[in-house]
Amino acid sequence: MVEQKSLSLQKNLTIRLLRVLRYNKSRTERALSLLPFENRPLFHVLPFLIHVNHPDLPGYVESPSNDVLVPFGINNYSFRKDIEMALTRCFPSLQSLFTDIKSIWPRQRCIDSLVLMGSIGTIAQTDTSDFDYWVCVNGKQFSPQSLDLLTQKLRAIEQWADKKWGTEVHFFLSDIEKVKQNDFGVADGESAGSAQALFLKAEFYSTNIVVAGKVPFWWLTPEKSTIKQYDGILGNLEKGGSPDLDWFMDLGHLEKLDAGELFGAAIWQLGKAMDSPFKSLLKMAKLEVYLANIGSEQPLCNTLKKHVHLGSDAPGKVTDIDPYALMFNELITHYTAYGQPEDILILQQCLYLKCGCSLSQPLYEGETPNFKRRIMAAYAKSWGWSRKSLEHLDNIQQWNFNERVQLSRRIHRFLLKCYRRISSQLDGQTQIMDEKDMTVLGRRLSTFYGKKHNKVEFLRRAFDESLYCPTVTIAVRTLKNGDEIWTAYAGDRLSKSGIIDESQKISQASNAVALLVWCVASRIMDTNTKIHLDYNYCEISELDLNDLLKHLCALFPPVRVSALPRENLLAPERIMTCMALVNFPTLRQKPTVEDVYVLYSTTWGETFLKHGADMLDSLWYELSEVSPKPKCYVMVPRGNQQSRILGEFLESTDLTFSVVH
Repeated sequence: MVEQKSLSLQKNLTIRLLRVLRYNKSRTERALSLLPFENRPLFHVLPFLIHVNHPDLPGYVESPSNDVLVPFGINNYSFRKDIEMALTRCFPSLQSLFTDIKSIWPRQRCIDSLVLMGSIGTIAQTDTSDFDYWVCVNGKQFSPQSLDLLTQKLRAIEQWADKKWGTEVHFFLSDIEKVKQNDFGVADGESAGSAQALFLKAEFYSTNIVVAGKVPFWWLTPEKSTIKQYDGILGNLEKGGSPDLDWFMDLGHLEKLDAGELFGAAIWQLGKAMDSPFKSLLKMAKLEVYLANIGSEQPLCNTLKKHVHLGSDAPGKVTDIDPYALMFNELITHYTAYGQPEDILILQQCLYLKCGCSLSQPLYEGETPNFKRRIMAAYAKSWGWSRKSLEHLDNIQQWNFNERVQLSRRIHRFLLKCYRRISSQLDGQTQIMDEKDMTVLGRRLSTFYGKKHNKVEFLRRAFDESLYCPTVTIAVRTLKNGDEIWTAYAGDRLSKSGIIDESQKISQASNAVALLVWCVASRIMDTNTKIHLDYNYCEISELDLNDLLKHLCALFPPVRVSALPRENLLAPERIMTCMALVNFPTLRQKPTVEDVYVLYSTTWGETFLKHGADMLDSLWYELSEVSPKPKCYVMVPRGNQQSRILGEFLESTDLTFSVVH
């Protein structure tokens, strides 16, 4: 009876494995179908470069000694015709090397598995999607020096992919045992650290594609397994059996997520929203949905696994299983019941824009819609979107500046609303997050979202380069009380009638300095931007504005908050760069110091603009009683009295300033 039960278990495991492999194959085919034709070889070449270590190929690292060797070679990796063709396309001069593949084929197999995670192979994959790989190893088998060499190899391949293909590739060296224990290091750069360990594992299980090597054993267990059942099934596998124990790696069970991670996960997603708000909006919404269903629902990855395991019950349906679509369906179900129409619309728009499907563009004659277009078309139809609505979203690059900014504000408003609701529901609960990780993420959020007196605020953008303006018109208006309003508009808006299209308004400020500082900080203007000054009746000229723009771009370039060094955020904030702007708005004929703006940036990524001759004195300690001392610069606009004004200013302070012209 026991033997019969064991055979039944093995049969079930084998069936599940076949369905998982079929799903994995389908995801791989989708990934390739959505890649631009010229980039498809990269999909095959990247694993090969990790598998071998040859001086003529990217990623080669020489072993320093016989005692410290470079780990390479992927478990169960085989050389196929499509790989050879891809290599020949990438390295035509090395064709003989690939013909005699045995000469470079490794005897060792140091890497257990190479696994893709994220949007690749889903409806969210676009031409600009990153390739995020987990390079899974048994860390106990290698010395720290060997793992450092493997890291060097992976970084070299990343750099080659970026330089040669313009593709962003990230290899995450993952110790299988540490992943099993939910240890993902510190929160920095692309790593979530302790902020959302279980959520990261759930994301991995939801979206992974095994490119080569061992399959996560998690795939074989039923979706509602307990840890005891998980361990029991794993314990029944034997080497050489069917399924073979050596075919799998144990990255750990995931029965449910931990509410203790929710706060850390929420602030992590807010941080990621600085760079990719579309993706973070959907993930932040997912956190809120999880919190609402914390006692009753399975993690999404387990729901996905259930669909995959049931694949043979509906032949062909495995090709319709999409992690992003499953996630989105959960979100819409929740917000339809508990949200507002505005919430649902922004979720729909973000999914559509994230996927970049362009449904308003017709298929070529005889072209068959791919899986992505079929799914997105079904969504758009169910939402009641007209072709006009689709055309409007598909032509987002043609939107006026105001439309783009309004969408950005709606996205960040939704993110902050979600964050506040999650925070209020978790108030008083213990959160699982490393103190330093919390400090780093918290300070990033404070830098980006926090308001302080005289601080230059960040533009909460949904787009990146699309808000950049190659041409800007700046108009000056004087109010009845004598105050000035300086306004920037996208494009050349000079008009004989004096009427400017307000839909292209970028921003306004009480002075030209504040306006340009904000535009540069917001990546709207750079040194290539052409400035048109409308109705130039004041002292400031286009030449002055261009001079200021040049120095702002050089000394105070835009800050990417997500890339701020961890060590800076863990240390006290200090000033890095300071510039005094003397007599910018005043009469050029006066030879004395009449007006001073002080602009400075800090190690936490914050920039401040203060006005008044006494501001330098108020910053004396921060500028002089520190080590290293900040770099200080001074600018005086061009004019006959420039040198005299500079001389008076430099004599009035004991700080050391470099003059910029």
